[in-house]
Amino acid sequence: MKVKVWDGGVRLFHWVLVILFTLSAYSAFQDKFGIYADIHIYSGVAILTLVIWRILWGIVGSDTARFSHFVRGPGATLRYLGKAFRRAPYTRVGHNPLGAVSVALLLMLLLAQPILGLYGTDAMFFEGPLAHTIDSDLAEGLTEIHEWIGYTLLGLVGLHLLAIAAYALIRRANLISPMITGKKQVAQGTAAPKMRSPFLALGLFVIVAAGVWFSVF
Repeated sequence: MKVKVWDGGVRLFHWVLVILFTLSAYSAFQDKFGIYADIHIYSGVAILTLVIWRILWGIVGSDTARFSHFVRGPGATLRYLGKAFRRAPYTRVGHNPLGAVSVALLLMLLLAQPILGLYGTDAMFFEGPLAHTIDSDLAEGLTEIHEWIGYTLLGLVGLHLLAIAAYALIRRANLISPMITGKKQVAQGTAAPKMRSPFLALGLFVIVAAGVWFSVF
């Protein structure tokens, strides 16, 4: 049977983040003045808004969005890896323990990355919206960290795509379709997770977006 495992907010977050991260990464490798500087700044601020919303939604959102639902300790992750090699089924809906590690790491880096970018500068053409509020040497140091986190994120995104391909080829599990439709084929009798109101998700996003915008600009 099929049950709804991802609410609309989580799905929209995922695909909008894909677009914004692509824009941010592309503009990062261009000469950052004019249109590319604007793309980099606004995509970064938008990513920051999305990530803050996702963290809050991970506290008050739908069952499968909550960190308490899918974040597990090292023991649970190792046990899952053992089952994965034996192709044993994982019966819980939502993120598996290994996916939880990936989600937590990506969210932490995606939170740090735009915050550092706000204070970053290349000491030539580009300056983050808040770079003028700190010492120039500190701003340049934060920019170096920002760049290294950027490369790390690119590597993690590559691993994420490889994991999706591996699940499709080895375990015949389609991880993309549920993130589009929200529904997933599960074992008969599996309890459907509780979904929170989309209006709650929208209201929370509006509050976060307004707070980020007025804090940055």
